[in-house]
This record gives sequence, structure tokens and C-alpha cells, in this order.
Amino acid sequence: MSEAILPFTGERFTPECVREIAYEHWHRYAFALSLVGGKQVLDAACGEGFGAALLASKAGSVVAIDIDPASIEHAMQRYGGQDNLSFRHDDVTQLDSLPDDSFDVIVSFETLEHVMEHDRMLAGFSRLLKDDGILLVSTPDKRNYSDATGVENPHHVRELYFSEFSELLDRHFDAKKIYTQ
Repeated sequence: MSEAILPFTGERFTPECVREIAYEHWHRYAFALSLVGGKQVLDAACGEGFGAALLASKAGSVVAIDIDPASIEHAMQRYGGQDNLSFRHDDVTQLDSLPDDSFDVIVSFETLEHVMEHDRMLAGFSRLLKDDGILLVSTPDKRNYSDATGVENPHHVRELYFSEFSELLDRHFDAKKIYTQ
């Protein structure tokens, strides 16, 4: 593993970031660790790759994808070398190259707000998950993240309110449990 550092642009978290942003990203993967032991995992929109590498420490295998070629190249250089971890350039809204029912767990943290085609993304996840599979997905609640603070994140193209997120999940999955932070 190389210790190369991906420059922080504000769009993708890097492990070198400090303060709240670090807590907001690390704890999601820490939570996921308890659910991936020996399983086939997809990290959809893996960014810099730190989370995929962490998941690979427990999972049977991890396929990590991201739309940004530079992030994937960085991830391969920094975290490549784990036999059960692979990185590939791919789009979370166009997952047709991956076979049906191929993952036990899919994680996609802080991704929805970066894409317009939410239904297409979740339909792809539903197709890729095994019948007893688990999707772990996170997205900021527009009411708390943007409305209450007045913050406009230039990297977010479509934020959802809690009720919209819940309805989106209902369209693609029979069961859900929503946690907030």
C-alpha cells in the first residue's frame, strides 16, 4: 500500500480530513463492518477508497466503484494489494455490467445527492442484491443540511427531504429501517 494522498476538493472525503467531516464518514463504514463478515460487498461511489479497504478487512470480497477515474487510480495505488478488494471505474446509475444477485451487502454513502437519477441508482442496487441482501445508504436530509443552515453545496445536484428519501426506498425495497444522525 502506498501512502499517496488524494487532494481534498470538498467533493470527496479523504482520511486526512479533520473535524466533523471525519466523524460523519468513518462511522458509517464502522457500522457497516459488523454486517459484512465473509460477504460479497459492493462499495458504490467509493471515492478515495478508505472505506472499501476497511470493509475488505472483514468481507469475503469487496468491489469498489467510483465515477471519477482519478479517485479509482488513487485507490488502487493506495489500497491495492488486498486480494479480496478490487477497484473499478463505473457509474452508480449504470450498473448493467454487474450480474444480478451478486452482492450480499451494498454500501453507498453520501452518493444520492450527487446524482439526478435516484430511481435508476436504487433499481440497480435492488437488482444486484441477493434476496436476503442489505443496502446501507446515506444521504443528508435537505431540511437539516441545506434549509436550516443556508448552505448550498455546489457538488450536490439533487438533495432529498426525509419523506422523499423514505418514499424512494419504498419504491425499490420491501423493507427498510432508517437511522438518523
